[in-house]
Amino acid sequence: MIQLRDYQEDLFLKARKSFQEGHKRVLVTVGCGAGKSYIAAHMAECCHGEVLLLTHRHELYDQTGELFRQNGIPVRMAMILTEANRLGQYPRPALILADEAHLSRSNSWMKVIEYYNAPTVGFTATPCRLDQKPLGDVYDDLVTGVSTKWLIEHNRLAPYEYYAPTVVETDGLRIQAGDFVVKDLETLMMDRAIYSDVWDSWQRIAGSCKTIAYCVSVNHAKQVAAMFNDHGVPAVELDAGTPPKRRQEVMNDFRSGKIMVLCNVGIISEGISIDDVECCLLLRPTDSLALYHQQAMRCMRYLPGKTAKIIDCVANYTRNQLPDAEIEWSLTERIAKPKRYNDAGNFSLRTCPVCYRAFPAADRCPYCDSPYPLHVREIKKHEEIELQRITEEQAKIAEQERKKARQEQGRARSFAELVELGKSRNMKNPTGWAYYIMRARGGR
Repeated sequence: MIQLRDYQEDLFLKARKSFQEGHKRVLVTVGCGAGKSYIAAHMAECCHGEVLLLTHRHELYDQTGELFRQNGIPVRMAMILTEANRLGQYPRPALILADEAHLSRSNSWMKVIEYYNAPTVGFTATPCRLDQKPLGDVYDDLVTGVSTKWLIEHNRLAPYEYYAPTVVETDGLRIQAGDFVVKDLETLMMDRAIYSDVWDSWQRIAGSCKTIAYCVSVNHAKQVAAMFNDHGVPAVELDAGTPPKRRQEVMNDFRSGKIMVLCNVGIISEGISIDDVECCLLLRPTDSLALYHQQAMRCMRYLPGKTAKIIDCVANYTRNQLPDAEIEWSLTERIAKPKRYNDAGNFSLRTCPVCYRAFPAADRCPYCDSPYPLHVREIKKHEEIELQRITEEQAKIAEQERKKARQEQGRARSFAELVELGKSRNMKNPTGWAYYIMRARGGR
């Protein structure tokens, strides 16, 4: 029998209560590395009838399947594309468990879920689509667990250090389906000068750490792997087109330590558990909170004494909430983007030019005590704020002058008084103006 931790048991009971209240599709969310697979396994244990477990990658299929096999839990596992092509060949399950449910709005997922129309539980650390849209059109209830901050404080996830030696600028890149256009990203990231900056940053911050590098494209991943190998660091490229047998060999070599850096494209973004990975190297700019969290937190599996290192070379932290940010997830509302600037015009999160650590706006780095020189964009923002302040003051003064003029005009009751007021204002034709005002007053 699967033994759940206290916060996992709490999620299990909340999900069960949701079904008892009449909900049909329940979305369960808790941070990456919190053990969602164990909750799913316990649900399968407690189910009276066949359980269908859906996943979308071979690595997740093997990893989750091993957990169920080790605990003797009967379940029918299927890759989502395979199941979508075999509808009608199996009886309706009593329960569907959907792994990495932030993907479950895709056509293949919806085809399977709607065909069986069975009680369904989705699991994800990021309950929103990759394009930021909520999942209320798929699930009818959201069950949330403890926060990432809580998991870190209670030794369920490793604490992390966030480094942002930004080596690229993404301003002006095209957006498509809620994220940057991959072709644009590849062109941007293939600049040879960038590789040198990436190597220097990784060597300085995480030179001996087992690392997952997140790349833009297959070509980019191959070039990044070549860069590490040229410096004597064993690295391999891995992507969705890598044959299953080769993918298994690479993962085994990475787990054993034969490979130091795994340069991947969309393979190690969800659910993969490799406890001794200490570093995530972010080389793929993304505007997707779901993708960002799924990638950045892969190094935060807990080990005693471990501190994870997230090296964000593409400023993803400026577009997304940090891994331990308190996020109020919703089935109906999009998650708000973090503010790039605070009210004073400073970056809400700054990067130390000496140690590369990211920190809330301050005059000095709280980690190495180095002074923080204002970024040119902060200086420009300060100028914009000051210009806006001046403009607002000018508008206020102008309105005060208009009010004063209206009051003076109101106190001038006779035609003669209006003529004298017009003269005091240096009007070219005070008499004509006074005549117009008197006529507007009804001839008084």
